[in-house]
Amino acid sequence: MLFKIKDIGDDGLEVDLPVTTAWLAEQCPDLGAKPGPGGVLMHGVLEKSGDDVLLRGELRGVLETTCSRCLEPARVDLDIPLTISFVEKGADGDADEDDDDDGDVVYFDGSEIDLGAELRDEILLAMPINPFCQEGCQGLCSVCGGNRNQSPCDCEERQREVTSKLSALGKIKL
Repeated sequence: MLFKIKDIGDDGLEVDLPVTTAWLAEQCPDLGAKPGPGGVLMHGVLEKSGDDVLLRGELRGVLETTCSRCLEPARVDLDIPLTISFVEKGADGDADEDDDDDGDVVYFDGSEIDLGAELRDEILLAMPINPFCQEGCQGLCSVCGGNRNQSPCDCEERQREVTSKLSALGKIKL
């Protein structure tokens, strides 16, 4: 995901970067997600602006992960607009990294820019902490472990009945 600045012409450089399973596993090893059937693609344009480079584009696709309630597959739709300014280190002198309110500012050194770290950050920020397979997912039964979305169970209710019947034994003084 490295691009040479000299390859960016006056009309810009069109960029199409697929997010592969291998790249995602390497860059986000603890994420536990993989690209869905349609894949994930970053499409954009790199444009020169003096010594700086501007990326405008979008990251779109579907990631598949595990539902945090029932452990079934869950989908996370990505539709993330990207606007990232790549500024050469030392070009602005003592530039403050918080000057740009329209998007991210990334400082680079040398004649290449790496889009990989920015894509990784955007994916990690877009992933929910607890992804669900569906909005009203009922999760797993804490007693029998069955998926309550597929078949309802009354294990917890029966366990409460047994506990209430045996509660008199707790009052016995020995």
